[in-house]
Amino acid sequence: MRSLPAACVLSLSTLAHAGVAIAVRIDPAIADRPVSGRLVVLLIRDGSGLGNDTPPLNGPFWESEQPIFGIDVRDVEPGSVIALPDTADTISVPPSKLPPGTYRVQARLDTQRADSSWRREKGNLFTGAEVKVVVTESQTAAVQLTLDRVTDPKPPADNDRVRWFSVRSELLSSFRGVPVTLRAGVVLPTDFDPSKAYAAVYEVPGFGGNHESAAGIASRRRRTQDPAAPAAALARSTFWIVLDPEGPNGHTLFADSDNNGPCARALTQELIPALERAFPLIPKPEARLLRGHSSGGWSTLWLATQHPEVFGACWSTSPDPVDFRHFQLVDIFAQSSMYRPIEPETTRRLEAIPAAIENGRIVSYRRQNRPVMTIEREARGEDILGPDNTSAQQWDSWFAVFGPRNAAGNPAALFDPITGALDPDVANAYRRYDIAALLRDDPARYSPIFRRSVRLLCGEQDNFFLEQAVQALRDDLQKLDPTGTGPGYITLVPGVDHGTIFGSSPARQITEQMVEHGKAHGWLHEQPSTPSPAPSNPSTPPPSPR
Repeated sequence: MRSLPAACVLSLSTLAHAGVAIAVRIDPAIADRPVSGRLVVLLIRDGSGLGNDTPPLNGPFWESEQPIFGIDVRDVEPGSVIALPDTADTISVPPSKLPPGTYRVQARLDTQRADSSWRREKGNLFTGAEVKVVVTESQTAAVQLTLDRVTDPKPPADNDRVRWFSVRSELLSSFRGVPVTLRAGVVLPTDFDPSKAYAAVYEVPGFGGNHESAAGIASRRRRTQDPAAPAAALARSTFWIVLDPEGPNGHTLFADSDNNGPCARALTQELIPALERAFPLIPKPEARLLRGHSSGGWSTLWLATQHPEVFGACWSTSPDPVDFRHFQLVDIFAQSSMYRPIEPETTRRLEAIPAAIENGRIVSYRRQNRPVMTIEREARGEDILGPDNTSAQQWDSWFAVFGPRNAAGNPAALFDPITGALDPDVANAYRRYDIAALLRDDPARYSPIFRRSVRLLCGEQDNFFLEQAVQALRDDLQKLDPTGTGPGYITLVPGVDHGTIFGSSPARQITEQMVEHGKAHGWLHEQPSTPSPAPSNPSTPPPSPR
């Protein structure tokens, strides 16, 4: 981690004799006091394939690696100019060594640490306009950026379809030492009658999503369709409640953890009781359903298996790794590197998986069985956004949930961001969150929960190779409980990936299965005498590739 103190703030006249000199000015019109945080400068080179309508601020980019630089700044006075040094963190070359070409450049200064998205945090600074710079072999290029915009997200307003609910969490406030608010977007049933009691579907968004996606669900519930259809029956019989999984380290997965605190306890002991006091919800497990995809899919599996006294049914799709012998493509207990398949048996295993290795590096994301991004590039990019595991992005969020704290009080790294070397002590700490290992260690406890409550789908061509862990979990359950019966299932869906699974036949059956669950437990409301609006599909895809 490189930090730039206020003493290193320079004027443009000092920037000569660098191959490319990048300076960032803080507009005094948007800041009235010294500013500290993580300054990130992002570039897109012409010909990258990203298109001129893609702003550099949206980086890092999975599809095409582009230059990105990061430094910490402390107590910088508004109006000052920050010179980006060649020692800035990067995964490519330093600013003075950028290859010839034309680049579009922007910058942002993240002054907060509260969310995985800098745009959702209040008070972050960013450049409103792009600056173009032409780099040649023989001439010095200089570019000055101005941080002239500030993030100021506004909370959504209630309407006749959705309520925005919040409650202070005493548990998390005590743990983190600052006030913490739990949030949810509460979508009302169609033809809502306050005198009736309703079940609740608790949706956990995927990585990058939050409770505000409830607005889209509310709109879909309003669409007119056959009132006898399963989607209409579910819409008139349930509140659809979208939870906010965000915290300082990104997605919390709603698991109690060393870094994020008692997130599951806060949900089950504070938020849900508060919701059940505010709305006419049936306070029984069979009337509390879980739905989630990706990181939300893992969250719902965790809540279903750890809190069966609270939740009675779970529908999970494409969950984050559920067996840490298949942490995407890495066995964190047996391998020595997260980046390279060093061990021969690892190489043989990965060579049998389409697009698992690219130029000797283990891949973290594929598209149509084509490698797009390696674990190394993704993790190195996160380190630039937030060094020492503070980016709140996907890998750092996993570090925060599954692992211990490091000496600095941040999430401990599972692997070295430069070399990829795995830390066996940290990996061993992950075992308490390894869902498949918990099943293997205590099948008498977990097998009945899976058979009774868990419905799990994953595409056989998942972009993040998540089918590897799901298959291992399915095989373990079948081996440990070959005669078990119940509505639960673990199914791998042929021909679909992380996103296209939503259009598959098994996924389209989720709504009908929820309705059947409602019939079995007596909370399904009868069809009204006149047609009412209802959703075409209450399940929504995640707002980001994760």
